[in-house]
Amino acid sequence: MMNYELRMTKVLLTFALLLVCAVPVFAKQKATLGSFDGFVERMAAGTRELGRGNTGSADTASMPAAYWNPAILGFRENFSYTLNAEKRDLDRAGGSLGIESKVGKRMGVGFAMLYRGDLAFDVIDDDDQTMGTASPYFTMMYLGFAYRATRRDAFGLSLSMSYDNLDIAEYFDGVELVDDYRSPVTLNLSWLRQWNEKWSSSVVIRNISFGENLSAKWSKNTSTDNSVASTDGVRPKVLQIGLGYRTRIMGKPVYAWMEAIDYQVADTLLAFDPDLHVWTGRVGFESELIPNGTLRVGMDDLNFTVGAGYKFEIRIGKKKYPFDVNYALIYESEAGLWTPLSFGLRGNIP
Repeated sequence: MMNYELRMTKVLLTFALLLVCAVPVFAKQKATLGSFDGFVERMAAGTRELGRGNTGSADTASMPAAYWNPAILGFRENFSYTLNAEKRDLDRAGGSLGIESKVGKRMGVGFAMLYRGDLAFDVIDDDDQTMGTASPYFTMMYLGFAYRATRRDAFGLSLSMSYDNLDIAEYFDGVELVDDYRSPVTLNLSWLRQWNEKWSSSVVIRNISFGENLSAKWSKNTSTDNSVASTDGVRPKVLQIGLGYRTRIMGKPVYAWMEAIDYQVADTLLAFDPDLHVWTGRVGFESELIPNGTLRVGMDDLNFTVGAGYKFEIRIGKKKYPFDVNYALIYESEAGLWTPLSFGLRGNIP
């Protein structure tokens, strides 16, 4: 038994090392994933998950599940909620809201909304003159469903749609600019398996459209009078594979989470050219060092994170209402930026 645990630990460490080593190789390609709605990948949907490297797809406790992996909803037993908020440098703020619940014996349903906003963004004209400030914002909403096929397996899907508002139309006289856009509905498919008490794995396919080539692509008409050229909005197809491992070290529970992610940045059904793919990895660890208190550490691409959480419980009458408070700190090494203000609240209502 000891040899088996040693072999599994070696496999886990090897996979984590491969992910970490792969990140610098493809870091420069990550710029391809820019655009205003790229925050979905760069800003966390959950503070708990952010503290351990922004990992959450292979954990049945991740929230909001409709974003991380809708198959997680198949493992819900109670009504659950989560609320997260963070303030980053450059006057940028973000957060998320999620609610989810069990439906019947084998199904679950959940809703998630992610938000990003720039609090004071300078609007500059062609002469490099500052015209004023704008507060552009972006939201993305997910409606997820899951079916638990077996005691260990669940399959899920979620429908997602984005809305963004540039907040600059007032600064352009004589041009009928359109500030707000809505993306078409896209589809996300997923699977999660809890192999045993120690291992879990997940597969998530994101941003599948109902259009040609299954690509999430649409046209943005910047002005109502066509005086400004339209642009195309596109969201890359994503393959996300997650792995989770649970063990005990010196009597303390220790968890490890890893994710390998492939972004296909091409408007085709499948692209086999490596230049049309961006690969990255995430890895995170956490341990309950004191009763109800958890410490976390991780890396998302070239961003390093640490986090902490504590579980509380409120008793009202005969019922107990558990909830936990989480904190995360991020260092974005490429930009040299620290983000010390990330907080989250999550809980269950029996």
